[in-house]
Amino acid sequence: MHRKIPLDNPALFEKICELSNISKFRIIELTQNKEMSVTLLAKKVNLAFNKCSNYCSELENLNLVIKERKGKNVFVKSKVNLCKLSSVLS
Repeated sequence: MHRKIPLDNPALFEKICELSNISKFRIIELTQNKEMSVTLLAKKVNLAFNKCSNYCSELENLNLVIKERKGKNVFVKSKVNLCKLSSVLS
């Protein structure tokens, strides 16, 4: 049974919860400095294509990545700067 605790910033908490998933965090890491196709991301993160695509959509819905269709491929680019985040949390 979970307690309900009122938060001042529930949207930020939701984003942090999403990043606690190791596969989603890895997607953010891999797309820090370059766009990467969902197909390549799925291989690098060792996920099925559909699962990786779903994760990318979830991250996009939280405004953590940008997805762009180019022909038949979908490319993902991180909007999160992990270097800045790391320095704040250190």
